[in-house]
Amino acid sequence: MFKPKFRMLCAVACGLSILVSAQMPAVAASADDKPIVVGISAPLSGPATLLGEHLQWGAQLATEQINAAGGVLGRKLDLKVQDNACSPSQGVTSVSRLISLDSPSVLMGALCSSVTLALMPVVKRAQVPLVVSISTARAIAEGAGVGGNDWVFKTNPSDQGLADALVRYLLANSKIDRIALAAEDTDYGRGASKALTAAFQGTRLKLVSSDYFQKGTQDYSAELTKLSHEKPDAVALYMTGTDEVNFVRQYGHAGMTIPITGRPNLGIMTKEITDGGVPSGSTSVYPYFVGIDNPENNAFVKAFKAQFHRDPIYQSFEAYEAVKIIAAAINRAGKSDPASIRKALVDTNFESILGGIVKFDDHHEAHNSAIILKVEGGKVAVAGREHT
Repeated sequence: MFKPKFRMLCAVACGLSILVSAQMPAVAASADDKPIVVGISAPLSGPATLLGEHLQWGAQLATEQINAAGGVLGRKLDLKVQDNACSPSQGVTSVSRLISLDSPSVLMGALCSSVTLALMPVVKRAQVPLVVSISTARAIAEGAGVGGNDWVFKTNPSDQGLADALVRYLLANSKIDRIALAAEDTDYGRGASKALTAAFQGTRLKLVSSDYFQKGTQDYSAELTKLSHEKPDAVALYMTGTDEVNFVRQYGHAGMTIPITGRPNLGIMTKEITDGGVPSGSTSVYPYFVGIDNPENNAFVKAFKAQFHRDPIYQSFEAYEAVKIIAAAINRAGKSDPASIRKALVDTNFESILGGIVKFDDHHEAHNSAIILKVEGGKVAVAGREHT
């Protein structure tokens, strides 16, 4: 009397088994549709927070554009971001966390040169490529590629290339001879001193003094008094974030009229320039300026302003292009595993929105053009472009 019921249960069980079996290939195939993770280590706290936010915004805009156009290999890019606070130790923690929790196919970072240098051995051990788009310390490129770390790629010029470009401009377009250095006491600031010293060799330019400041310094009055007595022809400024802005504000309040040069981030100093904190005749060398007038940059600026309600700066531009470079490498590789991406990055030949081609030398460093900016009448304008 139980046989019909038994046969019915068998039929149901067999049917479920067939249904589950039929679904299994679809589940396996869906793994190929998982997003490709790009991990980012950036300073989202501390004195470089604004710059870190711009890095994140630039990467976000590029990712959204790529995903809207169909993604990469038919898959979405997914950004995972960790704060490094511009601290080497926290940077190592941030990348270790990204690698263990999110299994990124590729990493970006870390903005602050000291942090990037600390990450290099980490990514080499983990064998995950790191695309460096903002840090400029020469030691990064020296250690990449034939320097021993095949997993690091630098899409922007180093301190030395930018210093050489600035010196060529100053020699041809100014009467400046004596330069004082004011820099943060980091790999970025110390690297700037070495780069300027090397670039000055055999020229009329001379570094007459060098002063370094801990990040987070609040009072620069002693340095400003010293500069007013030394009377150099220009002050080469190498600081980042709020430290740089604070120095420039105090420079203006002290009535300093000596032109600033070096790498002041004029893209974030509109008010300081208008208020006279950056004297007329000041110059800067940077890989990007929002005012570059061509269709590609104009489209980028328009899209960035529409989404974030402000102009892009160097950090947002470089992060934007870095994501595009990564996406192009994944497409060339035809795969999203770290080793395939690393191999494809070597052959990068990317057309920048500023014009020119981004490609890597044997140290995995790109040599983009340098833009010379000059302050005149309370406004910033492009004074020239130099190779790096």
